[in-house]
Amino acid sequence: MCASADPVMRRSDGYTLVELTIVITVLGILAVSLGPKFFTQSVFSQRGYADELGSALRATQKAAVASGCPAELTLSAAAYVATQQVASGNACNLSDTSFATPVLAPDGTAIADSAPSGVTASPTGIYEFDDQGRLISSPGSTITVGARTITIVAGTGFVQIQ
Repeated sequence: MCASADPVMRRSDGYTLVELTIVITVLGILAVSLGPKFFTQSVFSQRGYADELGSALRATQKAAVASGCPAELTLSAAAYVATQQVASGNACNLSDTSFATPVLAPDGTAIADSAPSGVTASPTGIYEFDDQGRLISSPGSTITVGARTITIVAGTGFVQIQ
């Protein structure tokens, strides 16, 4: 009798269709349930917006020092814009409280932007720096963007992103 005819001696050379189907099904379920956790951009968006907002606060503070005119950053939950008082000749017009002049970035564009989708900052309000760079008016000295915090030291205007 030939060894290949004996059912006990038969060799398995691969996987059955049932085994392959079960493995593919399990992998599909894992991909659907765990995939979004690995490919979400919210943590990166929060960090990017916190860094951007911190840079905007620093630029606003530096504009106040460089121009000798108070400057402010108005922060809403999903956007910010930096402005400063209008200069009158070579001095600030301290009686003008409109802050109509935009603070410009080094490339000449106005410092303003919107938050990415799903990213918010709090507390909202006006962060004002005097001509010495000190924070003189704000809704708080710590801004929260997701898990990130931006701390402003009131006495010096130092902005730290954590």
